[in-house]
Amino acid sequence: MHKNEGLGDCLMAVITAQEAAFIWRLSRNAVSDACRRGALRGRKSGQTWLISIFDMLSYQNGHYWPDRIPDDLRLAFESAIVKLRTVP
Repeated sequence: MHKNEGLGDCLMAVITAQEAAFIWRLSRNAVSDACRRGALRGRKSGQTWLISIFDMLSYQNGHYWPDRIPDDLRLAFESAIVKLRTVP
């Protein structure tokens, strides 16, 4: 995970395509392809796709995977869920 100041801010918490793939139980290529197609918002840093937790949850319409979330990301995911519920 790429840590940013204020990890609780889901807009700043960023994970790699590999980490998203682990949580979603997909291949890294499937996540990278979604980013390349523009279906999943992400940005590339070198050869690595980076995805905000907020965009990850938005892509799946707020679907949450509590059994697959690493402990150090739990607060960011919970914050993103709250933000998703307040966005019109």
